[in-house]
Amino acid sequence: GMFRSTKLNESCLGSAVRAAEIATKHIGGRMMIFSSMIPTLGEEKLTLKPTREQSKSSAQADKEAELLRPAILGYIDKAQALSGVQSTVELFVAPQSYVDLASLRPLAELSGGDVHYYPQFNCQQQGEKVQQEIVHTMTREMGWEAVMRIRISRGWKLSQYYGHHQRRGQDLLVMPSCTSDQTFTVVAEMDEGTAPDPVVTVQCALLYTNSSGERVIRVHTYGCLTVQSPQEVVNHVDPQAVAVTLGHLMMETQRPPREAKLAEARNYLNQMCQKVVAAAQNSPNAESLMTIPLYILGLLKSPALRASNDTPVDLRGYFWSRLGSLSVPLTVAFCYPRMFALHDLDMATGEAGDEGRIVLPQTLNLTAQCMVGHGVFLIEDGHQMMLWLGRQVSPDFLFSVFQVQAIEQLDPNAAAELFAPANIGAATDPLAIKVQNIIGAVRSERLPYMRLEIVRQQLDQGETKFFQYLVEDRTLVLQM
Repeated sequence: GMFRSTKLNESCLGSAVRAAEIATKHIGGRMMIFSSMIPTLGEEKLTLKPTREQSKSSAQADKEAELLRPAILGYIDKAQALSGVQSTVELFVAPQSYVDLASLRPLAELSGGDVHYYPQFNCQQQGEKVQQEIVHTMTREMGWEAVMRIRISRGWKLSQYYGHHQRRGQDLLVMPSCTSDQTFTVVAEMDEGTAPDPVVTVQCALLYTNSSGERVIRVHTYGCLTVQSPQEVVNHVDPQAVAVTLGHLMMETQRPPREAKLAEARNYLNQMCQKVVAAAQNSPNAESLMTIPLYILGLLKSPALRASNDTPVDLRGYFWSRLGSLSVPLTVAFCYPRMFALHDLDMATGEAGDEGRIVLPQTLNLTAQCMVGHGVFLIEDGHQMMLWLGRQVSPDFLFSVFQVQAIEQLDPNAAAELFAPANIGAATDPLAIKVQNIIGAVRSERLPYMRLEIVRQQLDQGETKFFQYLVEDRTLVLQM
């Protein structure tokens, strides 16, 4: 390229976005932005601020909520300008250090795009994930110049709208582009002074241009009966939908005009958890209600909210951005990951079932009590997969799957390559085929692409990260 030999190592992202806006304002479309450092030159330049990676003091921790908010409003203004000319931004950030993602991510969020973040980027370890996500972003079905309006029947009102969009007026959501990967959440409340109809009806209309240039409208209408008894509502609550909504309401505490401390966001979820438990105790038939505290616990222990010094502020901000448009299944996976045992597979597990789908192992509770020192356990949260190998794992398993005789001989990075998409199906050993099939099937259920990290008990530093997924445990270390 023309800048291949440049000696400059600073970024002028704001000026580049401005130039791209001028060049495309007559046609709109999609803008792919790749960045590896904080923009310190040109328009909307940012300055390096102290972060939790640089300071562990309690005074600095109190400022974390401030660091999760934009330092300047310039990128919000740019996103609004891009949305006005029907341009959306897909932001790919692969830094080695702090980049003030809180200031940059509105570029994508307010223009209908997504943020893709690869901290401490290493091409060998994360290159496959970057490639897969770029290919998916470029090839997925898109709706262009989209607007969406949601209506609800008499006696109700829509009070909040969440997702990656801009809102014009009271109820018009504007997105220069939209995809099936994104989810929008609305909160309905009773309209005081107006008697509700016996059936509440919600209608969503999405108007967009498809890739063939046709203007299309899709209308979804949903109706359900209303009841007079609050107890009846509690008995039929959808815990997964509630978990998604609580996540949005929690993040609302950090936005203007409230801009509360991060501790207040955690307190909000704790208070909601107490209310749910109290409601469940008064509703013996509401068994599904007791799942909500488990999701809240997982969210509190996730990188989005975990009260610890091991979560960089940019990484926390990325997960906040991701939660802003995640689907219900992916939000549930983020709050309560799935864990499988791979060391004792039966005949059917790992093979194609009657419908042609790979049969997965039974999911396990997220506690170390379900683990053993000779085991192999896979865990996934919709964003990443981790494979934990116990020190006492069978040499037969190691040789069949990884072609090594002892766990000390295993190179985690090289072993993870065996499960890259290009290598799935290349194994010849029956056990290795089963393990590859399971990992491939789990990966195919999630978007974006999930990178696999392999950790060995008491040998790799990443082991602590694995046990942070075990949200039902108080401790992070497995004693065996």
